[in-house]
Amino acid sequence: MPSLHAPFAMAAILYTMAWCTSMMPSPAPAASIPLFVLAILANLLSDAARYYHSWPFLPMYQMPFFLPSLVGILLSGSVLYQGKESRWLLGLLALLSLGALFFPKDFYLPFWKSRTIFSHIFFLTGVMADACFIISGLLALSYLKDRGTTRPIFNHWAIWGFALDTLSIFSGEIWSYLGWGSPVVWDDPLITLSMSTWFYYGCYLHLDLLRGWGMRRRALAAVLGAGLVVLFQWYPNLGPFSPPDINGLMRWPWL
Repeated sequence: MPSLHAPFAMAAILYTMAWCTSMMPSPAPAASIPLFVLAILANLLSDAARYYHSWPFLPMYQMPFFLPSLVGILLSGSVLYQGKESRWLLGLLALLSLGALFFPKDFYLPFWKSRTIFSHIFFLTGVMADACFIISGLLALSYLKDRGTTRPIFNHWAIWGFALDTLSIFSGEIWSYLGWGSPVVWDDPLITLSMSTWFYYGCYLHLDLLRGWGMRRRALAAVLGAGLVVLFQWYPNLGPFSPPDINGLMRWPWL
């Protein structure tokens, strides 16, 4: 529907324009702030329209449209005050939003049996967790670039992401039991991949118990985790536009 796709297409353009202006000589970077704010507003308008269109059911497979807005809101302070991570964040938002434009224009139907608050908690906290994991990786990359001279705050974002992901999984189990009579429906590859992300960060949060795993190695693990979130959570949601090898990987018996 044009009413659903037009606001997000505008948001993707504005994110890209904000990123491009942030890399120009002064005073052009100042224009990235209003462009970023307009992009967030357009993205939120798109999110609200998608939820309204599918309510009371769940737009579960439209996560690529929701993720940029949450990442942008959670790190808006860095952009508004033009922190050193602002260019990286704007580049990330441009990448995520432009990639989501390849989502099928007819998009998946809203997920059924979601007339319960637990399904919406599952979806929203899951997207927020992915946003925290991606922010953790972005800040870890900045930490590595600065050679450890800044505070390693990427760990805090990873902890919040793990907590939200845990809440999402437990809410999903309750929703699954109410809808299908089983705590987990394992025939959905995205559910299996989301559990893989949870296990990865469960291990990541215990790295401080291992000798030799200093802050630099943990930062590398956070960057890798953010890449896995994009690969496991965001990429498969692009539907038929995702490469065949990813779809084949999701069908392997061991997954």
